[in-house]
Amino acid sequence: MSLIKEEFIIIIKIIASCLTAGFLIFFISALSGEDLKKNHDTIGKLDAIMQEISTQLDKGIQERINKLGEVPSIDPYKKFYCVEFAKEIHDISYLTEKQKILFDTYNVRDFENKSKRLVIYTENSDIDNLLNELEIVKRELKNSANLIDKNKKKLTRQRAAYIIFFFILWIILYIYYSRGIISKKDET
Repeated sequence: MSLIKEEFIIIIKIIASCLTAGFLIFFISALSGEDLKKNHDTIGKLDAIMQEISTQLDKGIQERINKLGEVPSIDPYKKFYCVEFAKEIHDISYLTEKQKILFDTYNVRDFENKSKRLVIYTENSDIDNLLNELEIVKRELKNSANLIDKNKKKLTRQRAAYIIFFFILWIILYIYYSRGIISKKDET
């Protein structure tokens, strides 16, 4: 009977030390200004955006251009082509804007200026400048991918540090809570 009681006490000490370590990690992270839940959610969002950007850079952009076909030479058809091409560029550039929104660096004026340029190029049926805009968007996507990767690594390292810190605290607290048991065994 006393063996069951000792095992039950050990389980209670393990649970109590785990909960105490969890609360300490929560308060330490709160005092340092970090929101662990938000950071974990942000890592998930960064993964999703990174996947979208990688897909577009690998083959998505080329597939979009291939769907449009060849550039017509006759003016009304060329203008329609430019409208569709500008729409595709706008859709692709939205991925970089999602990254900027996530990092709180979104600039409405910048996005508005890009959209105005696309409209001007479309009205003039200027396919060369639209192709230049597409190249700019590709570079922005690559830059966004690099920024996402850098921030994701930072958040992942931070999360790993808190997890390691949690286990260290858990072990220290368990030893602290078990101090009475250790000293009793030394006396006998």
